[in-house]
Amino acid sequence: MVSASAIVEGRANGVVPTDTVDAAMTIGLQRARWSLRAEPTERVGDFWSDVSLLDTPNAERAATSMEERTFAVALRTLMDGQPEAAAVAFELLHGTANDSLVRARARVGLTMALSYHSDWAAMARLRAARTADDTIAGSLALAAGVERWAHALSIVPPPVFDIPGGNVVLPMRRSFIGTPVVTIRINGKPHDFWLDTGASMTLLSTDVAIAAGAKLAASDTLALGVVGGHIEARAIYIDSMSMGDVVIRGLGAALVSPEVLRFDERTVNGIKRTYPIDGMIGTDVLRHLDVVIDARAGTITLSRPRRHNGGTRNLFWVGYPVVRLVTRDGRPVIFGLDTGAEGTYVTTTLLTKLPRTPVAARRNSLVGLGGTQQGSSLSKKSAWVARNVPLSDGNYAIALRNVPIMPAQRWTFVNFDGVIGSDVALATRMHLDFTNGVFDIRASEANELPVGASPDVKVVH
Repeated sequence: MVSASAIVEGRANGVVPTDTVDAAMTIGLQRARWSLRAEPTERVGDFWSDVSLLDTPNAERAATSMEERTFAVALRTLMDGQPEAAAVAFELLHGTANDSLVRARARVGLTMALSYHSDWAAMARLRAARTADDTIAGSLALAAGVERWAHALSIVPPPVFDIPGGNVVLPMRRSFIGTPVVTIRINGKPHDFWLDTGASMTLLSTDVAIAAGAKLAASDTLALGVVGGHIEARAIYIDSMSMGDVVIRGLGAALVSPEVLRFDERTVNGIKRTYPIDGMIGTDVLRHLDVVIDARAGTITLSRPRRHNGGTRNLFWVGYPVVRLVTRDGRPVIFGLDTGAEGTYVTTTLLTKLPRTPVAARRNSLVGLGGTQQGSSLSKKSAWVARNVPLSDGNYAIALRNVPIMPAQRWTFVNFDGVIGSDVALATRMHLDFTNGVFDIRASEANELPVGASPDVKVVH
């Protein structure tokens, strides 16, 4: 039997699997309250390692200078849902820190904070003020991409959200790969969009933009990062986009070719079927709403987030939506949140924390925009899956069974233990509230499973 440590260390390459599974991933859900274990107060680790885990309390203790401590405080402020205050601290560090690595990563932190409210003009000014230090440690990889978009959208002010006082309940369908789909209106024209927390910007196809009368914000051809690498895109301006009674005015978005937003599937009899997508609603919209996805009920409920004090935050915006989950023994783990991805997966980074996790072989692929992302192919014929990974959001235990294992992944300076995809969103009632840092999943109270729901999704009450 292959061990988790062998996969992490690469010793499973070329190994003929003896333990294989054919079953799809399933999700167990049970009410259980697991808490983060308290770290010894005398524990002092490596500062940037703690930052990569978004462990700001330990990062503050591990800081070897006031500049590092200020960086940790600024990151904590951003994670506490105060992007404006975080931007002030990151900007000060970027302009005055003596430590070149702190300066460079403060630049990335500043971009993260400014992007929360789509402050394109401020991010465009950052691009104009670029310094040599900003190329250190790959820090410009995120900033340069975002700031090119900011330059193209620099005359577009942050969008205005008109959100009613009560709940807005929208019918929800599943795409052919299971991602949530809702009908929206752009300048009054109806279109079907995926709900995609993994997309930093809302995007739509050229055909939809023409039909809706959206305007080009700039003539530049830009790049948009997706699962398969990068695709060409252009910046556009949407006068009005509505999701039921929720109206967003003046939204900067990405325009892509219809071919990019089209998935092809070859059936067993060789007939090729095409699934076009009108567009995707990204976190530039979703992080300003309180969102409840209830696939069993077939609804998405939107409301105005109302800031409240207290409570443990486990959903954060760090230029990408991340969720902090807890292992059975109280360890924090960091998962990206991507409802536009077909499936959930864990990374080898998680296996280093849970080395006794049982693993098995299975051919696997995950579908996302831009192509098919193959599983962690440590042999030519097989991919590896973790047989059982128990985690918790603090209220419910989530057992990921036969979950694909992918290589280690990093977003700017953050290490991911995995990604939560649409399968978890659609197997549960998922509540997202970026304003208050709420990621909550529980069993749906709806009785009937909608037509098209996957029989492979198993929820244990």
